[in-house]
Amino acid sequence: MNKLKQRIKEKWGEAGFQRYFRNTGWMFGARVLTLLINLFVSIFIAKQLGPEQYGTFSFIISFVSIAGFTLFAIDSLVMKRLNEDKDSTDKILGSALAIKFVNSLFTITTATLAGLIFANTSTTVLMIFVYSTFTIFQSFGVIDFYFKINVQNKPISILSIVVVSLSSVIKIGILYYNLPLVYLLLSYVLDHIIGAIGYIYLYKKYVGSIFNFSVEKNIVKGLIIKSWPLTISALATTIYIRIDQIFIKVLLGSESLGLYAIAVRFSEVWFIISEVMCLSLLPAILNAEKTNNELFLSRSKRLYSLLFYSAIGVCIIMYVISPILINTLYGEAYSQSVNILRLYIWSIVGFFIATALNQFLFAKGKLKTILFMNIIGMSLSVALNYILIPILGIQGAILANIVAYTLPFIIILSLKNMREQRITFIKAVVNPFT
Repeated sequence: MNKLKQRIKEKWGEAGFQRYFRNTGWMFGARVLTLLINLFVSIFIAKQLGPEQYGTFSFIISFVSIAGFTLFAIDSLVMKRLNEDKDSTDKILGSALAIKFVNSLFTITTATLAGLIFANTSTTVLMIFVYSTFTIFQSFGVIDFYFKINVQNKPISILSIVVVSLSSVIKIGILYYNLPLVYLLLSYVLDHIIGAIGYIYLYKKYVGSIFNFSVEKNIVKGLIIKSWPLTISALATTIYIRIDQIFIKVLLGSESLGLYAIAVRFSEVWFIISEVMCLSLLPAILNAEKTNNELFLSRSKRLYSLLFYSAIGVCIIMYVISPILINTLYGEAYSQSVNILRLYIWSIVGFFIATALNQFLFAKGKLKTILFMNIIGMSLSVALNYILIPILGIQGAILANIVAYTLPFIIILSLKNMREQRITFIKAVVNPFT
């Protein structure tokens, strides 16, 4: 046992990788803490609303995600640009902020118009509009990229903890006084308002005023031109992550969606953790790709191993504890969610690996391959949900998601020009400690 521990320590103890893990510890710790707080609040929300109203709440969030899709997906490109040209920080962030504002107006407009067409009541349209306005204030999240790329995660982490703590108190108060659902959705907008104020304050404290931001035409043009594969990829990803809930609401009703959404919520906690792990290590991956391909592949293998075996472990644990988890936290009204969660949780295996593969493809500049992978996932999700839900009900949606998350990365790794990553992934699974 001691020998195995020593071997793991040697193989995973590469100095550069360790440095990124240490420096991102604050971000990861804060993210886990905020996830736990949000999970607690979501449990309280589900219990107070009941399956049917919770289904309506989940539908509005999913509807805005799809109908108000992102016009320009620039996050990874901005981080890469900041990493390459640190002297132009104010210009890059200013240009990114301008693009984000355009995105937010597009989201609000398209989501509200789609609501007018597809929503069955004026109240639902109002709630869609109210919730979609959070995107205006979310735009200031571009400031977060500066701290991430410079590996200064402590202030941002503290901010996220403060925001989620305040918002949790507000949400619990809204539910305690039994206020209409629109107030609960409005509280999510307030989260982003508080976050925007915090970002502005932290940038002023550590860097300079946001009034120093400037919009550079060439930067805007470059980000928009390069973003189109990522934009379509982001839209495709949003559709295949959320479309199942739209189908369930339309075909099976709000109560079924409420039961299903509980399983989705517990699984999405792990989705977010995998994304945070990958995003926190993106600077290390980008630097390795620029300097040493062997180091790049070594870091690829370690991340594949970490995510694959973490996902398997989570699935086994969640399968065992699901009855206790659901019945204790949600009560008898959600007892049918136990078997849904036991099956749905297995979708995280494909999602974890696909998330890692996305980082490596991005580092290599293979944006069209990312696009191809996400279009495959979207197509599978839409087709399989449409076919299977009328036949198998909620189980059909679960099966559709597992296939849609898993098959695309298998197809991409099977491509001829993906030989290095294919071999790296196989090694990561078969022998993770070498």
